[in-house]
Amino acid sequence: MTVRALIRAVLLAATIAILAAPAVAQPGAAVISTAPAVVAAAPADTAPGPAAVIGSARAAYQAAWAQRQAGEAASAVETAQRAVLDIETALMSDIDAGTRRELIEIRVKLTGLRDAARRSLDRPDSDVLNTPAIEDIEPQLNAEVYRYIEYFTGGGRSTFERWLRRSGRYTDLFRQVLQREGLPPDLVNLVFVESGFSLHARSVSNAVGPWQFLRSTGRLFGLTVNQWVDERKDPEKSTVAAARYLKHLYAIFGDWPLALASYNAGEGTVLRAIKRQGTTNYWDLRLPRQTEDYVPQFMAVLAISKSPEKYGFDEIELEDPMTFDEVALKGTVDLRAIARLAGCTYDELRLLNPSVLRHAAPARDGVTVLRVPKGKAGTILAALDGGIAMPAVDLSVKHRVRRGETLQGIANQYHVSAKKLAADNGISRSKPLRRGMVLNVRSTMGAGTLAVAEIEPGDPRISTAYVPPRPRAPIASINADSEAEGRFRHTVRRGETLASIAAKYGVTVADIKKWNRLTTSSVRRGTRLKLREGDAADLSPEDIAADSARVASIKPSFARKSGSSIPARTVVTVRPGQTLGGIAAAHGVSLSRLKAANHLRSNTIRAGQRLRIPA
Repeated sequence: MTVRALIRAVLLAATIAILAAPAVAQPGAAVISTAPAVVAAAPADTAPGPAAVIGSARAAYQAAWAQRQAGEAASAVETAQRAVLDIETALMSDIDAGTRRELIEIRVKLTGLRDAARRSLDRPDSDVLNTPAIEDIEPQLNAEVYRYIEYFTGGGRSTFERWLRRSGRYTDLFRQVLQREGLPPDLVNLVFVESGFSLHARSVSNAVGPWQFLRSTGRLFGLTVNQWVDERKDPEKSTVAAARYLKHLYAIFGDWPLALASYNAGEGTVLRAIKRQGTTNYWDLRLPRQTEDYVPQFMAVLAISKSPEKYGFDEIELEDPMTFDEVALKGTVDLRAIARLAGCTYDELRLLNPSVLRHAAPARDGVTVLRVPKGKAGTILAALDGGIAMPAVDLSVKHRVRRGETLQGIANQYHVSAKKLAADNGISRSKPLRRGMVLNVRSTMGAGTLAVAEIEPGDPRISTAYVPPRPRAPIASINADSEAEGRFRHTVRRGETLASIAAKYGVTVADIKKWNRLTTSSVRRGTRLKLREGDAADLSPEDIAADSARVASIKPSFARKSGSSIPARTVVTVRPGQTLGGIAAAHGVSLSRLKAANHLRSNTIRAGQRLRIPA
């Protein structure tokens, strides 16, 4: 531990001791309080100013946090409450906007900590999260992780509570799938960070479902995404695909922080950063800002899930776990017909089968497996065995032709034959495809009648968790070992320099430049710097040599891979007759993204032109 770090630790311990100690009566003076106090009561004409209140409130937060961690919830409540009252008094005075904003931010953190401590006082022994993992992932803790723990238990508490309620429906199911796929069930906590356990979550980059799969990545790991189903929303299938993707990433890195960072940014992005920056420690890497925040969030949620009673999440009423029966039927199935046979509502079936986008579920390899309410599978099978036959639905949709679309592109989009599509709609040389035409797209999967599928016992298709395996060879192999201790970040504020930051943390300017790969000593406000303290600041030559050997073992072939997913192809050559819209549809990307990736200002392309397909 450096001298600077040692001084900080001693000062924090002294502050906590002073705040927790009872006041001692002096001759001729009255005792103010015997409880932990942050700012003593003062006469009105000597009331502390806003700057002093900010300083004492920060000290109070640190003290209350330490008291709560030590199990002294009552003292934590008292310390936080006194600081909140002082802040509210200061807010009533004439202060500038910047000071007011800072006071309000500290008050939010204090009230969140105070309320959490109160809850742990009321019911200290309750355990709200599900069964602990059999194979644990140990949380890696540092200042960044504690910052998110503070957020989830403070200002972001209401958001986390909403996620937690929702998790009750799916956590058991997700854990079972992860364990069956050979992964630590603790990875279920990743869904908090990805989607907050919302099956219909959609990101700005069009990642969908609880595990937030892009269309291309989902298909690579066996998920079907088309006009009728989106298995990225299926709680079982998406978890199977996520487990296989995470296994693929762990096979590359051998380290969970790096594997999780790659799940967010793509293995190509992380491998390139490792190669360029010369370290395999996630906490030392400079990555996209979202990825730098992603792993600390997961570690914070993981730490909370292992000791939920410590953080006061014991009054949250979780949703009931998802329960269901499964039925395997021939051909395409109309959910409305199944609802009538089962004696349940159509909405109940839609809730159990969220991947079905319309009223019907198309068959995979001639079989459709559906979830039905618990106890209803026997009712459905008995009705079918009794001779009730209902025609299966014809999956027909209307499509209005847009600018740049071709017949082949539309056929690829709906997984039908272009020749049959033309015949069904009278498209010919004398009546060519035109923008604005409305095509009737009919699927051949709609033929047949509703009947029980004849499948041998043990056939994987009879399970709603069945996803066709698509093994992928790792593009690299690194036995990394990320270490969080002693690593933290600092955001440069107005007026700060590298020299002042170095003095503040007891390190050298040269160290900061080396850790952040800086070529000059000038930094701009808002820059996020990687810093170290203690043993992390003085790595041994052996550790550096071992890390360098891992970096050197990375094969350069990964550079041909995308940083966002693992596409089959990243560059295509335009063939005669192809349009930009048709190429975009064939590869599952939007026209605007394809144009942006190739710096195109119009939709005009020529045969032989090479186009980069964004992931």
